[in-house]
Amino acid sequence: MTAPPLTLQWGRERYSLKYDEEDMRDTTLGQFKEVCREVTGVPSTRMKLIFSGATMKDDSSPLASYGIYPGATVKLIGRKEDAEKSAPVTAQDREENALIHKIDDIANHTTDVLSSRMKAYLADAQLYIDQFLSGSLDGPNGGALSEIKTTERKKLNDAYMFINETLMQSLLKIDGIECPPEAEKARQRRRQAVKLLQSWMDQMDRKKESVKQAELTISM
Repeated sequence: MTAPPLTLQWGRERYSLKYDEEDMRDTTLGQFKEVCREVTGVPSTRMKLIFSGATMKDDSSPLASYGIYPGATVKLIGRKEDAEKSAPVTAQDREENALIHKIDDIANHTTDVLSSRMKAYLADAQLYIDQFLSGSLDGPNGGALSEIKTTERKKLNDAYMFINETLMQSLLKIDGIECPPEAEKARQRRRQAVKLLQSWMDQMDRKKESVKQAELTISM
């Protein structure tokens, strides 16, 4: 069942924004203000958002923390800069801007979560190859080294599984965002996001394969 849209009320204007419960948990007030800015043209620094009679102030808090739910109405108070010079914003523009924001939000969140983890995995995988797969583990310390190798291999596998699963979930979320044929900017942004995340998956898979091939070589 499709969640009812969130209503943004700005004076006499009303805008329907597609936000489900998961979006409410993942979207901060600051990010929502940017969507409101794209929709209304009111600068985020000059707007006040009110829900259930209370002004929302903490930009870092998710919408859900304010009790907002699908189908609720949020009131916006604020004025556009140079309103008389601004080009009219169509309903199609508002819908496309909202889609672009959702795509960017997923891509940016994935980057924040995985950027340092991917760098660490790639470096650790190469270190694993150089230290444990480039020579023999025979000798007086062979048993201890073998145990360390097993531990490090498990760490690599766990890191790979987490990163790969996170990328898959993000790709599925982006793929689930329906962009109508006329929303070319949103469709292009979706293609770019998919291409970026897929390139990360390919990079991870190549390094994983390098580890596998090194292990096969030393076992021969």
